[in-house]
Amino acid sequence: MKEQNSDTQKDRNFDDLAERFSRTIYATPRGQLRLMALEQDFSDCEVDIAGKQVLDIGGGQGQFSLSLAKQGAAINLCDISGEMLRLANDLFSAEGQRLTARSGSLQDVESLFPGQFDIVLNHAVLEWLEHPFEALPVLASKVKPGGWLSLMFYNLYGHQWRQIMNGRTHAPESANPRLRKEGNAPQHPLNPDDIESAMTDLGFELTRWRGIRCVHDHMHQKIRERIGQDAVNRSDLETGLKEPHRRLGRYVHFLLRKTQ
Repeated sequence: MKEQNSDTQKDRNFDDLAERFSRTIYATPRGQLRLMALEQDFSDCEVDIAGKQVLDIGGGQGQFSLSLAKQGAAINLCDISGEMLRLANDLFSAEGQRLTARSGSLQDVESLFPGQFDIVLNHAVLEWLEHPFEALPVLASKVKPGGWLSLMFYNLYGHQWRQIMNGRTHAPESANPRLRKEGNAPQHPLNPDDIESAMTDLGFELTRWRGIRCVHDHMHQKIRERIGQDAVNRSDLETGLKEPHRRLGRYVHFLLRKTQ
């Protein structure tokens, strides 16, 4: 996972936040909901996993890749953060799964992992890039014809709605000043319609569009506690596939098939 710093124009390394991400994202209901949504999309779209070569670009700690490894896929993962790679190796080792992990950014991926892959993952990376649309041809080039690209990104519409609900009606597209200062707020929420159009131009067909955390993030915590996390998850997984609600998810997941 990486970020472009607007002052230095260099990729931000998340070594200092790796443990925090583990505690505050992946080990929380919202992180578990993210994994459930991804797993459901792969299952619903009948993505063939066993024996396939997977490339996880900016894969961080590799939680979703681990689920694919358990289904028989060979996982290749790169990340700019050495600490993230350490956590990924520890996670795979603890589960008895093999992982090929190398240090580097999205821009380095061709030299790190030459060739094309059956499945390419790019989750929560684009929104940290200074020029995210320039990364899309790189991602496209790594997918075999007929292969899959799993693309998850921070959603502009969900971000705007959340900001308005938090009272920032004067600046719905900006980031929370405190989170911006701390460096763990995505700086470039993305318009899913623009991403879909760009990927179509690159020879991909959109098979699944899901909003993630459409319900969870917009429901008051006291209500979530009253109805229970299982009910919240069921509603989120259902609502995330329906218009117009899927457009309010904090994240969007696109599952795309390469047709050219």
